[in-house]
Amino acid sequence: MSKELEPKLHPGRHGNADDHLYKRTHSLDIRLSPVEFIALKESWNKTQFNSMASYVRNTIFKGNEKKIDFYFEEKQQDRILAGKYLAELNKQGKNLNQIAKQLSLKTDFTKQETKLLVDDLKNTLLAIQEIKDKFSVQKKI
Repeated sequence: MSKELEPKLHPGRHGNADDHLYKRTHSLDIRLSPVEFIALKESWNKTQFNSMASYVRNTIFKGNEKKIDFYFEEKQQDRILAGKYLAELNKQGKNLNQIAKQLSLKTDFTKQETKLLVDDLKNTLLAIQEIKDKFSVQKKI
C-alpha cells in the first residue's frame, strides 16, 4: 500500500473522536490577513469543534467531517465514575490481602478454617465481578 493511503491504526490525538480511515499525511499552509484570521477564529469559537483544524476541515468538506465532542467534559464524567468503582475495588483488595496474610502466617488449618477462607475468597471474587459488571454497564450509558 502506498504512503498516500496509509490506514490509521488508532484515532490519533488523545481525546479526538476522529473516525477518518487514513492517516493525514499532507498539510495545507495558507496565509491570512489579521482580519481574516480574527473572523476565522470568531466563527470557530461559535462552534463545538475543539480544534481549528477540524473546524476548517468541516467547512471545506461541507460538514462531512464529524464534529468532535467536548473531550474534557466526557473524561471528567469518566473519572468520577471510575473513582467510585476504584474505591470499591480497593476495599475488596484489602480483603484479599487479609486472606493472604492469614494463609502465610498459619501453616496448618482445620477443615472449618479452610472452608471459611475459601468462602471469603469466593465472596471477594463475586464482589469484584459485581463491581466490574456495574462499571461496564455504567460505562456503556
